[in-house]
Amino acid sequence: MVYLVFSDLHSNLESLEKFIQISETIPHDQKVCLGDIVGYNADPNPCVDWVRDNVDIVLAGNHDYAVVGKTDTSYFNPYALEACLWTREELTERNIEYLSSLPTKREQNGILWVHSSPFEPNEWHYVNNQYDGEENFPHFEVQWCFLGHSHKPVILEKPPEGRVEAVYGGAVHHWEHTLKPDCRYIINVGSLGQPRDGIPFPCFVVFDSDQLSVEFRRYDYDVQRTQEKIRSNKLPSFLAERLSAGF
Repeated sequence: MVYLVFSDLHSNLESLEKFIQISETIPHDQKVCLGDIVGYNADPNPCVDWVRDNVDIVLAGNHDYAVVGKTDTSYFNPYALEACLWTREELTERNIEYLSSLPTKREQNGILWVHSSPFEPNEWHYVNNQYDGEENFPHFEVQWCFLGHSHKPVILEKPPEGRVEAVYGGAVHHWEHTLKPDCRYIINVGSLGQPRDGIPFPCFVVFDSDQLSVEFRRYDYDVQRTQEKIRSNKLPSFLAERLSAGF
């Protein structure tokens, strides 16, 4: 099976439109969205509409649950909270019901899909490095786990004996890693809508479970248009500025 896996779209329609174009050139069996379809940016309804109608496996993230009142927002920073409240007013009833219906994790075909972490998936922990990996591997049994939430792509590889190793791709638009059949993996796919690893290009993953390969792909998009929409809708200007810097 070949999966196109993405996360943290965050209402970024321009990034989504470019992703759709790219996805049409990649042979694949299923698309997987690991949550946070909404939040931060200015096009929640078109993004939810497309995900609902075109993605095979869809999870909810903390921002999705926040806008429908299914998780606490007291830990949100002021920018995230303002965007959450704005999004709550913008969403259609159909999309509110859809986001409310989504789970935060799902296991299928020997793969665990989760938004935040295998350990307490509804508490929204981050998984960024080998130390997070050491904490999370004991909380699932299958070989592969894919997640998002932190917006920072990384592969965490655990051999049968020994410590977890972290593999980072760096500032390149395409990098591939061959998975070892005797290792277990946690793979953070990064973010389509708001990259935060210092590289301002959206990131998604192509996972081939038969060939044991994972490719990280990044791309350019019309970020200026996304920024204009944030400002014109009177969302915090910081949310626009961070897109250009990838933080």
